[in-house]
Amino acid sequence: MIVGSLLLKFYSMKKIGLTFFLLGILLWQSQNAQAQTCTACFTATPDTTNSSLINLDATCSNASPNALYDWYIDGALYLSFFPIPYFQVPFYVPGQHIIDLVIYDGACVDSATQVLNITNCSAGFTTNQFSGGVVFFYPNYYVSTSATCQWDFGDGNTSNTGYPMHTYAAPGTYTVCCILNTFGGCSDTSCQSITVTGTANCDANFYYNIDPFTGGVSAEAGLTSVYNANNYSMNWYVNGILSQQGAFTGFYTTLVASGNYELKLVLTDTNMNACDSMSELIYWNGGIISNPGCYPCFSSTYNSTLDSLYFDASCSIVPIGGSLLWNINGTSFPDPGNGFMQGFPTIGYQVVALYALDSNNVVCDSLFQPVYTYGAPCVSCLSVTQSVGSTSDYIFDGACNAAAVNYSWFIDNSFVATTNSPQFYYSFTQSGSYSVCLQTMDALGTYCNQSCTTVVVSTPTVVQYTLSGVIQAVDSFYNYTPVGNGDAKVYLIKLMTGGILNAIDSTTTDATGRYTFSNKPIDDYRIKVALNPGSPNYTTNIPTYFTAAYMWYNAQVVTLFANTYNKDIFMNYGANMGGSGFIGGNVFLGSNKPTRSSNADVTLILIDQFTQLPVAYAKTNANGDYSFSNVPYGVYKIYGELLNRASIPENIEISATQLTLSNKNFVYNDNVIKPTNMSLSVNEVDDLATLSISPNPAQESFSLVNSGSSRTLQILDLTGRIVQQFEMKPSDRKTIDCSRWNKGVYFVNDLEGGKRSVYKMLVN
Repeated sequence: MIVGSLLLKFYSMKKIGLTFFLLGILLWQSQNAQAQTCTACFTATPDTTNSSLINLDATCSNASPNALYDWYIDGALYLSFFPIPYFQVPFYVPGQHIIDLVIYDGACVDSATQVLNITNCSAGFTTNQFSGGVVFFYPNYYVSTSATCQWDFGDGNTSNTGYPMHTYAAPGTYTVCCILNTFGGCSDTSCQSITVTGTANCDANFYYNIDPFTGGVSAEAGLTSVYNANNYSMNWYVNGILSQQGAFTGFYTTLVASGNYELKLVLTDTNMNACDSMSELIYWNGGIISNPGCYPCFSSTYNSTLDSLYFDASCSIVPIGGSLLWNINGTSFPDPGNGFMQGFPTIGYQVVALYALDSNNVVCDSLFQPVYTYGAPCVSCLSVTQSVGSTSDYIFDGACNAAAVNYSWFIDNSFVATTNSPQFYYSFTQSGSYSVCLQTMDALGTYCNQSCTTVVVSTPTVVQYTLSGVIQAVDSFYNYTPVGNGDAKVYLIKLMTGGILNAIDSTTTDATGRYTFSNKPIDDYRIKVALNPGSPNYTTNIPTYFTAAYMWYNAQVVTLFANTYNKDIFMNYGANMGGSGFIGGNVFLGSNKPTRSSNADVTLILIDQFTQLPVAYAKTNANGDYSFSNVPYGVYKIYGELLNRASIPENIEISATQLTLSNKNFVYNDNVIKPTNMSLSVNEVDDLATLSISPNPAQESFSLVNSGSSRTLQILDLTGRIVQQFEMKPSDRKTIDCSRWNKGVYFVNDLEGGKRSVYKMLVN
């Protein structure tokens, strides 16, 4: 009895064939005393549970128990020096296939050949879509090296890659076709219509398990999919038939007959429209157990974080004195006796088999099951593009590596910065050819190989200067003193072309507390300082912008215009006198992210509402979690500080009846960072607020219409400078001339009835 999937991808083993050949030479020499004559012989018969699985049996060979077997499929080495005369090969490509067996028995070598005719033909394929318009395609044909598929992705692009990954430039619906051709005379075409979202808000992903005895299939999508938690539907299909729909992320069904099945998840967006899907092909043997005393069985669970599979063979039945033998992509090893993690360096279906051996080390049954992996977790990749309207500003982008959590940037082999964001903005000050490199780190702390590219910069040469100063921090006696060597990290922040603030450089303080940024052009900058966790005054001093501001939009702009320009920074400090209160929560990206994790290094600042002074601050960890401990009784505000985002605070109170607040969560997007319990975000105000702005984006002018109560409006640019401030009465309409404003992002600060709202607008 053979159970499992028929959908396997086999990889050429030519590179390891030479190694085994040399090993074989040594084996022959050590076995000269054994049989000097041998005859290769084998049978190739369809398996009783599925005719596409071919059982290869070489027991008819005249060979000793020490013989080794090489199997070749269509001229390619498939399995080398296998110590067991039984094996199985799935064939899905029709036509003639040549099977060769070579026996090595001591000094004797013999071979046998058979020609096999396979008649079925299918160009079917399945897809799996990831965020950013990235789609993986994998066909339902495997094994034969003669099979080719010409892909048409429906957007004018084609490929003849066996397992292609394609990135669509824009969301939409595309008709994708696979045109299959083989040397056996078969040709088939299969087309599918796929919907590409091109956003990070909709990513269908699930893992599943199948009970080989009952045919029970369980799947879970809540931990690996990305969706809108407030309005979505997960629609589960089995062989194209809708089996379950609604908000429940788990799915269970029982298969009633042996055969192939397609399990498909279709995920809807906030408008309940299908936005992404994922399919898995599974096979069930009907629960037939031909040998109750010998039954290999295993489950596999995909771990997307580690890009590995967890295998567990505890459900197997092994004869007394017998054992289990794994064979994964041609490599055999004994079962370790418990579950284990297995990583794969390539994408696609993997060759996974489990053999049950009796006490004589003879295979009594085997199991095949499909496993699919989505690529190595640690692959650096890099693109560099020039900012529109600038000859010196460039965007470095490593977002094509979805598994990376840390990005280190190098220019001409010199370290520049480490970021949590895959995008990094850099301004070149001199023309020339530069080597730009990116090194990424995955969630396991493993560094990838560097990815590098060359950038040719042609920009007017500018005079470069030095910007420096001393960082003064409050000590344990609340006196200002210079920080020590490496105690503080200082960031140099610039407004880039396109209206984005970016930390273009960073440094640490020396033994005198001084920071230095050398070779910088005349420009407007912001400077921010934060003590490192190892500093003795870390818990007292608040991350501070020059001068004394702890929010980016209140920071004073520093204009560099002299050869050496000195700017000392006196850090803000928190006066947490100690108490028994606790505040904790999580900061995460976008309201659609199902897991508690953060892609940014966010500072949370605790403000005493009575004194309006900072009390303490906290930084998010790798999971986006933060906490404030030993908080005294009082009424507070918590602000999230993140470049380019407006900040809306959370109002809280610590009292004898409310000492622990553990779910004070924040969410951020491109515009704002705000508490999750607030229904109004910058993206939503145009629909729900009593102040309307049109047109947005604006070019020559825009209008403000007040349909609510009296309010004060401030219009600020990204530097925090107030461009205009005025009052509006109920039913007022005001037209603003912006024809002479700089292009970019502006914020409208709306003060109405003691409440503060922030609107984002663009001037083109």
